[in-house]
Amino acid sequence: MNARQLITVLRLAAVVLVVTGFVGWATGEAAAFSLESPFTLAFLLGIACAVTSIYLGIFLANRGE
Repeated sequence: MNARQLITVLRLAAVVLVVTGFVGWATGEAAAFSLESPFTLAFLLGIACAVTSIYLGIFLANRGE
């Protein structure tokens, strides 16, 4: 898998995880932000995927690839 494919996979994973986490959290019975909730963890993992894909995109653009 080359770097561009990895960035694409990370972006797709970020969108899916953020949407799933937010919708699950918003429609669930959780009243507050809880780290035990799988939806909160999915949301945070989606944010991490987005930040990683942005970082890799910038790093590869500066490298000349």
